[in-house]
Amino acid sequence: MRKYIYSIFAIAWIIILTFLSLISLEGAPNLGFSFADKLIHGLVYFIFAILWFFSFSKGITNKFFQKNAIIASAIFAIIYGICVEIMQETLVSNRQGDWQDVLANTIGTILAIILIKYIVLNSRKLKTEN
Repeated sequence: MRKYIYSIFAIAWIIILTFLSLISLEGAPNLGFSFADKLIHGLVYFIFAILWFFSFSKGITNKFFQKNAIIASAIFAIIYGICVEIMQETLVSNRQGDWQDVLANTIGTILAIILIKYIVLNSRKLKTEN
């Protein structure tokens, strides 16, 4: 049952993210500083990459994704972020795609991968060394 939880959280995150990325934001509150939108993008994709890393490494998946979870989660997050921006530009009339959002998404993903690589994976090595 535990492995289902990882996949459920990752799938729920992508559904929520897709919905929020494609709805109208008319009347949304201003966050108070100019780059707040980019920080939110970075945070959202930071969480995205971490959730999908655990889904690929511990969730319902195959051996390939378990072995390559860190790379798969990074590639998936970056490609998904680009696809969302393309969808905003082409499918939704009141939203627009932005290369700076793609950059913020990618930076959030990279920071998550650094965290995973140096904290999560190193703690696993320490446990096996003892």
